[in-house]
Amino acid sequence: MMHIDNETYNVKEVNRYKTQTVKTQIVLATSLRKNSYHITRLLHKEFGKTKRWNTYTISRDGLVFEHFDSKFHSDFLGKKEADNQSISIVLENMGCLFQSSDGKYINWLNELCNEDDVIEKDWLGYHYWERFPDEQILSTVELCKVLCDKHNIEKKCIDFHHYHKDTIKFKGIVFRSNYIEDSSDVNPLFDIQNFNEMLNNDLE
Repeated sequence: MMHIDNETYNVKEVNRYKTQTVKTQIVLATSLRKNSYHITRLLHKEFGKTKRWNTYTISRDGLVFEHFDSKFHSDFLGKKEADNQSISIVLENMGCLFQSSDGKYINWLNELCNEDDVIEKDWLGYHYWERFPDEQILSTVELCKVLCDKHNIEKKCIDFHHYHKDTIKFKGIVFRSNYIEDSSDVNPLFDIQNFNEMLNNDLE
């Protein structure tokens, strides 16, 4: 049984809605920040009262943090119907990267990425991305299995990264980039075929 840390970064009631809603989707996204900097930002956003929290965060070394119970929801996507029916999981990942004049790789906030984690792939006009560690993907698969069983969500992932206007109708696991045009989140290094195979195989 996987360990879910529901204490370290557990948020207050003011950071999510009190009503419980039926879940038909899990939305995977990335932090677009270095390490856990996105959590630090959310803790201070709107004087600590923001409702833009994701339900879970998965660190690069595979640790799973629950910010609030998955039966509730927040304004994570900023799309009411979608937020009501979904559980959001953010993977720590810097996303698209840029090469600086001195050959370093940085994100949009000039945060430095470890060169060993940079992979080149042309997509949406970007060329460099931070890879997803195996332990992070494994924890993502495990968490999705747990949540799908708990909420009776179909164990299947949408098979493309880009925007689609009917994403809200999909039953299963989707990406934030399926909901938002021109979004690169999650990035193309996320292997959908492999993820789907792992999702439907016994990890033990």
